[in-house]
Amino acid sequence: MNINDLSQLRPCTSCQMCGALCPVAAITIQLNENGFYRPVVDDRKCIDCGLCVKSCYKFDDEIKITSDLGTKEIYAAWAKDNKTVESTTSGGIADLLARELIAQGYKCIGVIYDSEKNCAVGSVATSYDDTLQFRGSKYIQSLSVDAFKTLVKEHKNEKYAVFGLPCQIYAINQFLTLRKSRGKHILIDLYCHGCPSLNLWNKYVEKLLTKVNSKKVISANFRSKIRGWGNFYVVVVVEGVKYPIEVISKRINDPFYTLFFSDLVLNDSCYDCSLRSTLEYTDIRLGDFWGKSYVTNHKGVSGVTVCSPAGKELFESISMNIDSEPQTFDNFLPYQSYGKSYQYNTALRERLLRDLSNPTITLDTTVATYLSSLPLSSKIKKTLKNLVCLLPNGIIASVKSLFYSIKK
Repeated sequence: MNINDLSQLRPCTSCQMCGALCPVAAITIQLNENGFYRPVVDDRKCIDCGLCVKSCYKFDDEIKITSDLGTKEIYAAWAKDNKTVESTTSGGIADLLARELIAQGYKCIGVIYDSEKNCAVGSVATSYDDTLQFRGSKYIQSLSVDAFKTLVKEHKNEKYAVFGLPCQIYAINQFLTLRKSRGKHILIDLYCHGCPSLNLWNKYVEKLLTKVNSKKVISANFRSKIRGWGNFYVVVVVEGVKYPIEVISKRINDPFYTLFFSDLVLNDSCYDCSLRSTLEYTDIRLGDFWGKSYVTNHKGVSGVTVCSPAGKELFESISMNIDSEPQTFDNFLPYQSYGKSYQYNTALRERLLRDLSNPTITLDTTVATYLSSLPLSSKIKKTLKNLVCLLPNGIIASVKSLFYSIKK
């Protein structure tokens, strides 16, 4: 029995752990036509050991769901060092945790942007300087199988801390538990909305490079604070004739985020994912503290959920370097994707994914197809939201506060 067995209960999450733990290297990870990573099994090599299945979300009929949030702790937190906050996506907590973990002798696995491949990849950090490349949210799937292979190889003799998505952390937790070595490692995941097709990012980059007549991306920041925390701006640095060129996404109607937040080009498993809605497989879960509590903050606030004794000890170890406030889940979870499923138009999703995979169809055309499909009420709502986004940050905060009070 292997990862392709027809008894699977759910779609593939693209976590890639199966490709990392296969003892005979029978599983490779490849990008499918829709732009999602998928395992490919070489049946000539497969020995039917079933190890891949034992760590796979697709086959687990006993997913542990957090029934009592009272057993967890939630904090709003941010680094005391302003430079750390400014150079990270939210409050800088992941950065401080990585620094502390390195100091404690852990190797850290996180995600960096590979400018040669124009994609996010998993990477192993052995120094704090290495972890600096982890900064910044990556709103695309990472190719992490090689980093996970290192973890599988060294998990008995080295201490590892892994920063990843809930689906990745689940699979790693299952593997480490099976190998009876979970206790020596730290797992940190993220409040996750979902992962879009990589074909979307590839077309976005292609459009951007064509616009500025460049051939290579040097770096990408998927959620820059160039206009403050809480705004969704992509900032890409590309090669210029003499000097690098910084390209900032449009203030409204950015094609990447338009399709990302449409929820129509996400991975199959993202629509009804149980793992983003449970806290049972991680030590700490991190996210942005969206919502009414910090709506006037434009620097960045992290939501930190402490899920285990090991997570609590780790969070306390950085207490001297942060400001934090105990919070309630009622002030946090309604503004996350936790506990939510997404409904979607199957035919429209298939068309958008098909168009994104077609090199003859431009990204603008695909976005236009999506926008034309919206009902009148959604078009009006989107227009109003765009108008608000054009206002100064202070006024935007006031509008959001009003919205939250009405919604309540």
